[in-house]
Amino acid sequence: MLEVPFEGGCQCGEVRYRCTAPPFVSYTCHCLACQHLTSSAFATCIQVPAEALSVSGSPSFRERQADSGNLLSTAFCATCGSAICSANSARPRIRTIYVGTLERAEDVEINAHIWTKRRLPWVVLPPSHRKFPEAGDWRPDYAREPSRLEG
Repeated sequence: MLEVPFEGGCQCGEVRYRCTAPPFVSYTCHCLACQHLTSSAFATCIQVPAEALSVSGSPSFRERQADSGNLLSTAFCATCGSAICSANSARPRIRTIYVGTLERAEDVEINAHIWTKRRLPWVVLPPSHRKFPEAGDWRPDYAREPSRLEG
């Protein structure tokens, strides 16, 4: 289990962050954009309250329009290129942190997978995990603060 507060950063150490709240949800995303972002089969993510995340250093930002039409802004280290976190225009009070940047990524417990229709055929999903062919339904995960899911 991920202990709060938790910290992380980019590969070279130029961009660091600290989060003072537990994640609402942890999952892997198998969409093509996340495959390209990570140069891998999927991105592993946690979603946290925006105000609980503080970033130091000078990240660069890349914006793109998602298939949903939402604007996604991803923070990168300008020096090493590591993707750190992102914000979705549809959920301005949430930040998504890429788990590979955590100091203790092994403490994150994944239990859901989104965009499984894009999952590479050799990725095996545990039978007990929740699976969504496209975007995830996070309403149960946000039960303590459902307004976070509103724009």
